[in-house]
Amino acid sequence: MDMNKKMKRGDFIMLMATGLVAVGLFLWTGSTNMFRRMARSDEAPLIAKIEKDRELIREIDLTKVTEREQIHLEDDNNVIIEVETGRIRFLNSDCRDNICINTGWLSQEGQNAVCLPARTVVSVV
Repeated sequence: MDMNKKMKRGDFIMLMATGLVAVGLFLWTGSTNMFRRMARSDEAPLIAKIEKDRELIREIDLTKVTEREQIHLEDDNNVIIEVETGRIRFLNSDCRDNICINTGWLSQEGQNAVCLPARTVVSVV
């Protein structure tokens, strides 16, 4: 096989078309959150939503939180959510794997943490 072959015109067109499709998919899928976060002003509200069984339990403007608060959810998993200025996290859960706790602090738009055994979702929008 000869390795010195040059790219033909059709090969170049196919390569460019594939690149354009890849860029289009990147922009069309929700990967543009990066651009939205860069354009976000510091004064814009940062809203955290706590949902249990697909029902909104509480909505918190993280930019207006002045004191640390713990939210205890009444269920079998002893879920505690901690809120501070500009961030929120699962502090405690009696689930086996503790993935929700290991997710850590959520402080940017688009982040979320889920505790499946407790059917609880914390998201920042």
